[in-house]
Amino acid sequence: MSKPKIAVGALGGTICMSANGGQGGVKPSFSAEQLVGAVPALREMVQIEAKTLLALPSGSLKVQDLVEVYKWAKEQIAKGAVGVVITQGTDTLEESAFFLNLVWDEHAPLVITGAMRNADSISSDGAGNIYASVLTAISPQSRDRGVLVVLNDTIHSALWVHKSNTFSLQTFVSINAGIQGLVIENGVKFITPAVSRQIYPLPDVKFPKVEIIQSYLGCEGEMIELALRANYSGIIISGVGAGHVSYDMVDKLRGAQIPVVVASRTGSGICATKTYGYKGSEMDLQSIGCIMSGWLSPIKARLLLMLLLANNMNLEQIKKEFGNF
Repeated sequence: MSKPKIAVGALGGTICMSANGGQGGVKPSFSAEQLVGAVPALREMVQIEAKTLLALPSGSLKVQDLVEVYKWAKEQIAKGAVGVVITQGTDTLEESAFFLNLVWDEHAPLVITGAMRNADSISSDGAGNIYASVLTAISPQSRDRGVLVVLNDTIHSALWVHKSNTFSLQTFVSINAGIQGLVIENGVKFITPAVSRQIYPLPDVKFPKVEIIQSYLGCEGEMIELALRANYSGIIISGVGAGHVSYDMVDKLRGAQIPVVVASRTGSGICATKTYGYKGSEMDLQSIGCIMSGWLSPIKARLLLMLLLANNMNLEQIKKEFGNF
């Protein structure tokens, strides 16, 4: 019986970093082939196509890089891969996963993983995460679940996953909805149904600029004025509480001619839509045309807005799409 085909694409990040015996901290050092080679058991399970796509810390990835990842992953499925694994840095992993989940239109799974400990660490987690990700990618149960994130033997949906800690191995959590499943005894155990997904066309255009502006105690809203003058195509407000801003901020937002989406900076929970009525509240913001992000965090709301704008959606269409989240 032939082994299933899997493709592994490497983008960089801690999972491929080492000091190589030198000083000054760890840096990207290993190729995709070397990462796969560190997990000998994989060769007995699957046929692997491994390719180094990039070698960047994830904070330096761009949306256009993710577009190229999407295209490469699609090519691997067309060549017969039953699933694709992408390795990258964990700093922006939840953003990569969420964006790709918005456009991934294959039945086969796209699995994203990384590592919290570099290769020089006594108990590096990279090899184990790659192994668990491949197990997830070849599992028939993973089909039609979109993009999955696998670290520390835990399977998350790209919609809900969030990096919650700077160093902990269990940094990735799905606070609002819970995990999708676990990797146990060399197998995959899903414990929740597939998450409902919205899939959008991936237009061949330059993605518009969307800025995130933080709300905080004493915020006077100068960054809103700067963003409007700098010709951004949209603004995400990282609002306090359930999606609120200061009096000064709402005054600066009034009359904005670009889409403004309000999310919560709290890290969990859904934005309010009809609870508070004071100046700067969610009801006030909606009355001047702002859109509430639902369950989406500011960084995920930004990516959705960029994609919707790239698809030439108007304000009413954008509002309707955010209503699905």
